[in-house]
Amino acid sequence: RHLEDNFGIGTPTSINFTPLIKKHIDVLIGEYLGLEPDLKISCKDSKTVSNIMREKQLKINETVYKYLKSYLQNSIIPILLDNRELANNDPFIQAELDKLIADTEESFTSEYEIAAQNILIYLRQSRNIDLKNKMRELFLDLLITGTCYYRVIPTENGENVSLEILNPLNTFIERNTNSYYLKDSYRAVIRKYMTKEEIINRYHDELTSEALESLDNDFHKNQAYFNSVFVRVPAANTEIRTDTGTILEGTSTGILGGLEVTPMLPFDETINGHRLLNTIPVYEVEWLEVNKKTGYLTRHEGVKIGNDIYITRGESKYVVRSSDYPSKCTLSVNGTFFLDKNGQPFSLILATSDLQDKYDMLLFYRDNLIASSGTVGEWLDLANVPEALGVEMPERIQKWLAWKKNGVAILDSSQEGQSLNTIFNGFDDTVKVQAIQAIQLAIQSVEQQASSITGVFQEKLGQIEQRDAVSNVQVGIKQSTLLTKQYFDAMDLMYKEVNYDMLNLAKIVFKKGLRGTIILGDKYAKLFTALPEHYTITDFDIHIEDSTRTYRDMEALKSVSPELIKAGLADSELVVNIFKAKNMNDLERYITRSMKSKKLENDQLMQLQQRIQQYEAQIQENQRQLEQLSSENKKLLNQIDKNSKENNNDCGYDSRNVNNNDYPNNIDNNIID
Repeated sequence: RHLEDNFGIGTPTSINFTPLIKKHIDVLIGEYLGLEPDLKISCKDSKTVSNIMREKQLKINETVYKYLKSYLQNSIIPILLDNRELANNDPFIQAELDKLIADTEESFTSEYEIAAQNILIYLRQSRNIDLKNKMRELFLDLLITGTCYYRVIPTENGENVSLEILNPLNTFIERNTNSYYLKDSYRAVIRKYMTKEEIINRYHDELTSEALESLDNDFHKNQAYFNSVFVRVPAANTEIRTDTGTILEGTSTGILGGLEVTPMLPFDETINGHRLLNTIPVYEVEWLEVNKKTGYLTRHEGVKIGNDIYITRGESKYVVRSSDYPSKCTLSVNGTFFLDKNGQPFSLILATSDLQDKYDMLLFYRDNLIASSGTVGEWLDLANVPEALGVEMPERIQKWLAWKKNGVAILDSSQEGQSLNTIFNGFDDTVKVQAIQAIQLAIQSVEQQASSITGVFQEKLGQIEQRDAVSNVQVGIKQSTLLTKQYFDAMDLMYKEVNYDMLNLAKIVFKKGLRGTIILGDKYAKLFTALPEHYTITDFDIHIEDSTRTYRDMEALKSVSPELIKAGLADSELVVNIFKAKNMNDLERYITRSMKSKKLENDQLMQLQQRIQQYEAQIQENQRQLEQLSSENKKLLNQIDKNSKENNNDCGYDSRNVNNNDYPNNIDNNIID
């Protein structure tokens, strides 16, 4: 029984679903999570640009003033010390001023850009927004369905920003074909399935007493009963039928979300054999209307709960308008379609659905072949089994097999009808290697065909064999990167749009300014204050570097860094900082800071070496002067001895036996000295 249940012996194996594309999608998402796109902010409205130009000029003037002030102070000190040589004018002063102005022009960042940059970093690090996980979910929707939807809305108290990822199956867009961005669409409907408690908690302030009573009394009327849960199928002209055989009205195929699908929902009750759906459909609707007198677009919002509860909100309070196009507004719902040439969203799952069927069938054939395989054996004539081995036939066969296994095949020639050919024509029911190899080659062919569609080759999946050359692996990874670059470009666009929408909503929810903390690495944090005059009335543009190119540049810098350390141009601690770097900016900052620190250290060492060389030269000069003075001193001592001897001979005294106090008064003191 154990073998039948676990290994299929006795019954053939069944067809199981083995995901074919999941590992491809996992590789793409894993690679995207390893990227950290860098955002750069610029201002585009004319008023802010004029203010920035004025602010930049004032910054340049201030920098030049500080430099000239420092230079003047350094020039006055030598004059006061009456050192005219040090007080000469520096011939390179004009060149230094030009360089200072050019550096300020290039590295200048206005308060408008700094405020917007700090707000975006603050929102990206917010636990409530959870941007990293939300972007992963958005990318997963894009790869699976070819669509992704999100909306940026204020929190319940209206004082913070919230990012909501919408389910593609429950989001309906009346798309504007004249715009690439879905936020420029005309209408959007978001369907949710909520319990009564969730509805009251979410819309309590907007529900009337009659609506609350209706929600309590008519709750079961709004519930739906289902025997089946319908799912999408890629085949054309597919009809969805109920258990009674009737065709559901309005059903069709396709990937556009929610048109005919009842998604899988939790069921926890059963009534008359039907599963009870304890949730109510809630539709949040928003649409654009134009004021015929002013020509301004306005966004209206409303909610429908069940069949008979409506919430009319009127014009939205959280609409951001551009100073360039003040009459225009957009929906809060945004996203993108990854379209093919036919204008249909391109889904990796639907594009490889036929390959998935082949994959499951081939795995079934392989496993069923193994499950149905036997062993090598022999035919045994029961009439010729020796009766001496036992009374019952099973006992005889077991004993005969036991003796034969030990090398003795018992034969009873006295038994009636016995012949010498008791065992003949053996059989072989084992699986041949060629059969398994043929099916395995077919499975590999399906996997390669799937890789050619998704763009994720076996080198990217890590399915590298020992016979594969390093150059071939590198080429395969490079080709896979080029083919999947379109997915990452679409996500770069979504990442930019998400940050742009959050920054625009921040102009309203943070209209009094924002003070917060930004985490910088593991040890550092920065407190910032974004004043409202620097971002609430400014039109911003958000620029994002190509994430794949950024990833490539990061890998190149990481490979060059050990060479910098070996050449003595960077500190060894750079290796640790490289692993901590999360984006290109962090990596550049670590490398630049390490190179500057090492350069300063090398300059100091060079100065110390020059001083040592100067000291050594000074010591050698002092030694030479000492030797010269010693030589002169020796000559003087010899001269003194010689003069003393001559004076002693002239006076009749022996200088060796006379004390200094016994010298005659008429001896010249100069000679004595």
